Amino acid sequence: MPGRRRTAAGASGAGKASGSMGAGWLRVLAGRGVLTVELAALAALAAACGSASAGSSPGAGPTTGTATPTVTPSAVPVLGPMTYGTFPATTNGTNALTLCEQWAGLRGRYVSRVQADTRYQLEQWFSSPVWLTAFTANNPLRNDPAYSNIDVAFGLATTGEAASIASARWLDRACAAAD
Repeated sequence: MPGRRRTAAGASGAGKASGSMGAGWLRVLAGRGVLTVELAALAALAAACGSASAGSSPGAGPTTGTATPTVTPSAVPVLGPMTYGTFPATTNGTNALTLCEQWAGLRGRYVSRVQADTRYQLEQWFSSPVWLTAFTANNPLRNDPAYSNIDVAFGLATTGEAASIASARWLDRACAAAD
């Protein structure tokens, strides 16, 4: 029904969505208990979900072995040695490993910065290009429950108010557990 006006009346009878909904685009209008969804997009989404293998998380893709680390983590005073768990060779598994590899390269500087910088200075450092690859790798992990521990630990470790040696150790443990 592209091009038709669609109305959604809530409890008050008000609320109107107009214009083309566009086939293939998911658009949601929520208002006073009413939810309108483009059926074609919903059907496509359902079909995509139906093809996922059992036990995989959204966006994880089929398991095809293990991802191979390209960075060897080194020991850092205060934190000690770091290890990687076994990450599956899926898109999100590779993203999680990339995040952990980036963390392995930054954790030495992290310790000295956490001990010396103000929260504001830490936020500026976390916003610098040196962290871009890690943040980019973490972005899709937010929606994958298999990597929730890495996502939360990384989020805390890279927030000025929560940045600490304890947060760094949590991220180390999450990378070692590959979760």
